[in-house]
Amino acid sequence: MSITDALSNFSKKLSRFEEAESAVFVKPESKDKELQKKINLSEEEKIEKIRSEYEKYLNPVSKEIEEDEESLLSALRIFKAAKLAEGTEVSQKKNENLSSIHQLDFRSPLCQKQAYAYGSSLIYLSYWLFAVQGEKEWTPSIYKSSSGERFLEFVPRETKTYNYEENAILNVLKTLYQTGGQIDEKV
Repeated sequence: MSITDALSNFSKKLSRFEEAESAVFVKPESKDKELQKKINLSEEEKIEKIRSEYEKYLNPVSKEIEEDEESLLSALRIFKAAKLAEGTEVSQKKNENLSSIHQLDFRSPLCQKQAYAYGSSLIYLSYWLFAVQGEKEWTPSIYKSSSGERFLEFVPRETKTYNYEENAILNVLKTLYQTGGQIDEKV
């Protein structure tokens, strides 16, 4: 290779560097950024699904949901009346040896519906009871007796434990409620 060839090759390479200075380079998007987009989209879809499910209880579009809400309210009224009667009896007698209510179980149509007994729909109904009806003390729960029959009961709100899915739903609903999201316009 001659000196002129070497200089010619060098000048070609140098001209490419000069052209590169004026060129705009596109940075490749990181895979993490795409993954984050998917996660954000998935979160938004989840929130929207929770919002639309809860709206069914805020603005019932079916007779079935209205009946479920009334069934829950009816059981709660009976439960509270029994607890009030118990409190009145104890305060009048001032005797600690009186009989008292240990647990009140209700045969409710809610217990027969898979969406409440096995699914997550009871959490929406519970939150509706709290946010719309103002029930701060008691929350509904469905349990299965040793005979296999399902019953509705009310437990103190502060002692109620929720599974992972229920907690996730509750957190979204609380956030929407606290931030004044459109979902809670009636509250």
